[in-house]
Formats: sequence, structure tokens, C-alpha cells
Amino acid sequence: MPLDDFRRQIPEGDKVDLDMISHCADRYRVSLIAAVLRWLQYTARRAVLVVSRDGFILWSRASKPALRTGAFFRTSGPPIAIPSDSLAGRQDMIVNGRAGVELPAGIWFAEPVREMTIFAEQYDFAVTLLLLENRYGYAKLDAEPDEDVYDRFTSGAR
Repeated sequence: MPLDDFRRQIPEGDKVDLDMISHCADRYRVSLIAAVLRWLQYTARRAVLVVSRDGFILWSRASKPALRTGAFFRTSGPPIAIPSDSLAGRQDMIVNGRAGVELPAGIWFAEPVREMTIFAEQYDFAVTLLLLENRYGYAKLDAEPDEDVYDRFTSGAR
């Protein structure tokens, strides 16, 4: 998936849907998940990919803007349940899952989210793409540089 061609297919700030990403997956002959991961590497949008099975998140990846604003899931700890009011949690209601639905705050995150979900029956898991609005009122979670002994000594701090 050449990055420059991928960016021409889906420009950095465009609103995306699973059909657009599916087109890229077909174009480069890769899986939908691989195409979503490639898009997440360069997008300026806040987005999170969630792969789940049996009502729990198996793993997830977030775009850099989403990570910086705290929109991600830590999957290395205890299992995280899929929200019951989400598309992924309501498998019987998945008619419009690929097109996506707008969900209110409090289902996935403390803010509204657009959720697109497809079920890969062959592999028995759900692929969910969560899109959040690019708002600028969030605190950045970039770590402050650690002050070393030399910095403390030269600044006169005790």
C-alpha cells in the first residue's frame, strides 16, 4: 500500500467510511483491517479501530490525534466489554452497520461518536471503526520531558 497513492484515495482530513477503505483494500489486495491500519497511520482525524469477539475487545488501534486526546482502549489489562448500546453490541441490529450510525456521548466515549461495524462471520469477530469529531478543547496527553539532575542543578531547583 504505497502511502502517497493511499493518501490520494483517502485524503488526510476527509470523512471516511468503510466503503472508502474497502475500495483501498481491494485496490491493494489486502484485508480491510490492514487498510484501516494504514489509514490510521496518517489520518488527521480522531479515529479508533476495535476488533472484538463474544462481546469483548480483542485489540484496538487509535490514530495519533485520538491517542493525544485520550480516545483509545488499553487492551493489555483486564478484558473490556463492548458497550451493549453500540452496533457491535447489538449484532441483531447490524443492518446499517457498514454505513454507520451516530451514537450519543456515553456509549463508547464521553462524547458522540460515529460507529461503523461489520461482522466477519468466517473469522468470528467484529471490526468496528469509531470516528470522533476533531475538537480542539481537549487536553493533550503528550508527556512532559523528564527533568534530569543536571537540569535541576542548573536551574537552582531543590
